[in-house]
Amino acid sequence: MKLIKYLFALLFLFNASAQAQDSEYEAYFDAGSYDWVEDEATFSGDLDDSTAAVVMKKKYVYNFYYNEENRLIMERVFHERVYLNSTRALEEYNKVYLPTGEGNELTKFRARSITGGKVTEIDEGDIQTGELEDDPDQTYNYFAFEGLEVGSEIEYYYINSRYPITDGLMVTFQEEYEILNFEFDLITPWNLIFKKKIYNLEDSVQIDTTLEYENRYFIRGVIPAFEEEPMTPSDALKGRVIFALDENRYTGDGDITSYNYTAQNVVSFTQMDLGRKANKIIKKEAKKAQEYLLFEDPDLAPGARVEQYIKDNYNYFEAGASELRDIEFISENGVFNIAGALQLYTRIFSALEIEYELVYTTNRNTLFFDGDFQTDNFLSELLIYVVDEDLYIDITEGVSRNGVMNFNYTGTDAVFISKTQLGDEVVALTDIREIPYRNAAYTSDTIKAKVNFGPDLIDNSVDVYRALTGYSARSYQGIFELIDDEDELKEYKETLISYIDDEGTVENLEVNNAKARLLGRLPLQAKGTLKDIRIVENAGADILFNVGKLIGPQLAMYDEDSVRNHDVYNSFAHDYYRVIEFEIPEGYDLVDAEKMNFDVKLEIDGEEKAIFKSSYTIEGNKVTVTILEFYEDPRYPKEKFQEYLQVINAAADFNKVSVLLQKQS
Repeated sequence: MKLIKYLFALLFLFNASAQAQDSEYEAYFDAGSYDWVEDEATFSGDLDDSTAAVVMKKKYVYNFYYNEENRLIMERVFHERVYLNSTRALEEYNKVYLPTGEGNELTKFRARSITGGKVTEIDEGDIQTGELEDDPDQTYNYFAFEGLEVGSEIEYYYINSRYPITDGLMVTFQEEYEILNFEFDLITPWNLIFKKKIYNLEDSVQIDTTLEYENRYFIRGVIPAFEEEPMTPSDALKGRVIFALDENRYTGDGDITSYNYTAQNVVSFTQMDLGRKANKIIKKEAKKAQEYLLFEDPDLAPGARVEQYIKDNYNYFEAGASELRDIEFISENGVFNIAGALQLYTRIFSALEIEYELVYTTNRNTLFFDGDFQTDNFLSELLIYVVDEDLYIDITEGVSRNGVMNFNYTGTDAVFISKTQLGDEVVALTDIREIPYRNAAYTSDTIKAKVNFGPDLIDNSVDVYRALTGYSARSYQGIFELIDDEDELKEYKETLISYIDDEGTVENLEVNNAKARLLGRLPLQAKGTLKDIRIVENAGADILFNVGKLIGPQLAMYDEDSVRNHDVYNSFAHDYYRVIEFEIPEGYDLVDAEKMNFDVKLEIDGEEKAIFKSSYTIEGNKVTVTILEFYEDPRYPKEKFQEYLQVINAAADFNKVSVLLQKQS
């Protein structure tokens, strides 16, 4: 998400003198004459049923040019032709969405389908407008193909003109279908030089050296289908290309797209004069934040106290409205956008002399941060780092507290922005560092289950204690205070216990530390009795006791291919600790307790990086089963995939373990 659109960053692009070139030159690309091939051959290859579709052609053109007013314009062409080989592909391509938004002008459009040799064309009048269900004021444009069948082909292209993207033009062109003919062209005026980088595929960007008054970067080739695999950030691993303006040869400016440039803009924004009334509001809010929860929670550090105050009293709203960054409006209405949040946090921190750094990074589930190729694409997520407290604050998410934020922002590099006074100027300083990946001990899920067998092993119940910390607690601990309906709150709390068996009934429930401000500081704890739980099964006179069920449901990966294309990506390090207690019922013997012993591990360089281990003890008729499971590393090499599967599936295997309680003769 962008904080602010700094228009002055591009002013030097709009200088008429930059067009000092032959006015009679012939441009490489002419949108007016662009079209498809009318009688292009249809698909004739052989496909099996596992191939849902084949993209026969995919073409992008990004044409930058100066208009008659000497302003830089970006013209975009998207052209696609697809052979549909499945009902899934028919559903996917039945409706096609077109780009909309302010400053986005559709200048040319054609679409057609080919079924059994019959060509059906769609014209611009067939474009429909829809409204978002949750926001009727937001509309979108689309068109639909009619009468498609398996074996049909669809083709469409559109050309739209819009404000230019120069600080990071990213195109993710690899998809789940093979692209037989991929074309990409980026064309710029002679003075604008772009830097470029391809990710996840072989670098194939070429530069056209034959043009005198334009620069052209192009890609041609066949793009393999992206193969989805579990436990991989598919979006981040797909083939993509990023271009960004690097040099203006007319003005002599270089290193135009850089983290330093963005950092200075943001720091300048936080230092701008707010006015007398706004400054008075900040002073008042800083005092409130400093004293917030002082008696209820005296151990809160100053930066964390500010976070609790703002998140308990203000709400984030994702919108660009200017009033949402106005301190007076924010104070009166208790709502801000990202720019307003940044103003409020940084001004209060400064008033309280709390040292902080601004942090920009990416969500690693969709895009890996790149510290070497500097574009604004890698500045999508904004955090604040409180230096003395080692505290990261997600200023837009209320349920993230005390550093327990979206885990996709951890284990990745980021741009840390500090500031210093240089004469009369406040200057931004940047440093690329890693946001730490928390170890498994940080995120724990503990269950202690004591089984109470009823008479004749009927009406059994389980006393359950559960404790969650870190990211396991995040989806609960920050939510309870947001639920107003008492029945919904009760039901949500019960899931902490009914997690073991969602068809069971929870009684005598107690939940402790169910407050957002305690997330990351105290474990979320729940105690209760689970009744009507199905853990025994008759086997003639004997009883099968499904002890494994008490560790909770488990992920099973029995059908995975032996060959792995990508490494295994762990969302966050975590551990599970389980203790199960039961007494062997009078008149029965436990005859196969050894089934509860597991010891499966994954080692890298002699260190245990993932493990599932269980053991038991018997004292008299009391049986205690102890289980430890953890996954430590953020990433496991694909060569270790089979060992990783063994750990995952060991947990799934234990979940199915039933021991035999044999009737004494």
